[in-house]
Amino acid sequence: MTIRLEGVHIMAYTITQSCISCDRCRPHCPTGAIKNINGVYFINPRLCNDCVGYHGTPQCASFCPTTSACQPSSPASDDYWESWFNHYDRLVKNLKTRQQPQYWDTWFDTYSRKLQSLISVSGQP
Repeated sequence: MTIRLEGVHIMAYTITQSCISCDRCRPHCPTGAIKNINGVYFINPRLCNDCVGYHGTPQCASFCPTTSACQPSSPASDDYWESWFNHYDRLVKNLKTRQQPQYWDTWFDTYSRKLQSLISVSGQP
């Protein structure tokens, strides 16, 4: 069964005939793009974004026990290393451009205040 949505031409991932309908992929999709209609799983191309901004790898492919039911819908390059480096470059670019919260600054400030309060309670300078 093929499900088509009008006006949509590009999709990051698609579910193939290898799908065993185990439902392991659907709850892990951060955008809710994976749908089940009448027992047939498909990925809504309007919602699928290759998990960009959520995870480093597409979660449908990560959790699929068949390793072949969730595949990129665009034709992959025949050159393995070219595909590998393109994927690597995209991940590095995402890491460099993503705004990271100042987790360690907050952690250190909180830890320092707690340590200072413990020291002052014990009466030590």
